[in-house]
Amino acid sequence: MRLGLRLPHLLTGLAVLLAATGTVAALAPGHHTPPPRTERVATPHAAVASQQPAPVVAPLTRRIPAHLLVLTTAPLPPAVLRSLMARTGATATLVVASGEVHLGSGRTTGLGVDPSTFRAWTPRGTADSDALWRSVAVGEGSVAHVVARAFGVTLGGSVIAAAVHPVHLRVGSFATTGLPGIGLVVDATRSRELALRPGTGLLLSVPNRTPELAAFAARAVVGRLGMVTPVQLNRTVVAGHWVVPTTGRLTSPFGPRVAPRPGASTFHEGIDIGAPIGTPIYAMSDGVVLYAGPAAGYGSEVVLSHRGGVTTVYGHVSRILVAAGHVSVGQPIALVGNEGESTGPHLHVEVRVDDRPVDPVRWLAEHGAPIG
Repeated sequence: MRLGLRLPHLLTGLAVLLAATGTVAALAPGHHTPPPRTERVATPHAAVASQQPAPVVAPLTRRIPAHLLVLTTAPLPPAVLRSLMARTGATATLVVASGEVHLGSGRTTGLGVDPSTFRAWTPRGTADSDALWRSVAVGEGSVAHVVARAFGVTLGGSVIAAAVHPVHLRVGSFATTGLPGIGLVVDATRSRELALRPGTGLLLSVPNRTPELAAFAARAVVGRLGMVTPVQLNRTVVAGHWVVPTTGRLTSPFGPRVAPRPGASTFHEGIDIGAPIGTPIYAMSDGVVLYAGPAAGYGSEVVLSHRGGVTTVYGHVSRILVAAGHVSVGQPIALVGNEGESTGPHLHVEVRVDDRPVDPVRWLAEHGAPIG
């Protein structure tokens, strides 16, 4: 078990994003378009200057709420986009750059956005989310909490994002994203550096329908052209169907424990299930791959995003079977291993709600999948 990082919640949801082209399609009467921003030319290989004054981004009242996220391999044709908005009842849409980003040897989905168009849902007790978007606007990256934990980076630290060439990216903020599967957000001016494809990310504002119903209608239009997921703005946990992640014996429970090694945490944020190397590991519920790759202390891990701000972590795996996109409950996602700081073959499992660890045994029991 690695040392768990206590990362501040600067954000619990990402919402509306703008295309790298800066185009907004708004159908709602009275919609206000944010003023144009001054674009910057990003310099490949260069570390982001941390001494730049933080720019002012548009107030939250000037940003459009989004309820659906669509990721595609190519921009949607205008006819498909019109049909998508008609079928979902969307009143506005924002387009962004998107694509798979390699962080070290791991993989996650990244977005290139205009920070002046974001609307963030921030719970009580957290910092003003405008600070996060100001850090993105000066060229820093916003990294999802669990992805940051995998790298062991801290605020102000840096990660290497691989596209055509290595890009040094300073981490200006952490985000518990409300966009399933999105592990990295950068300013649109860095999209080309990171090989993000303009026009392949789409957010829709659907204020008069539930996100789940709107997503069902959107999938009928998008089909195999892309992936549609609801944006979790209200953070209401939706139970869904859950299963036990692997077969084996519970070897270490959730909670206080004797540190397995000097300097390790005395609080176990997950559970360990002992099993032979190569035993299949299953997605505990329907979700989206947030991260798959190396993780500090765990060798390699897979992180899935689920509805309601829930993420699940699967560590010490010997082989990863998924890269990006949707996964179904019970789908094999990895194989048990003995990687990283491990005393024997086992699976380390975490369940986190808005990045807060909860007992996986209790969670599974409450969701109809008790561990025997």
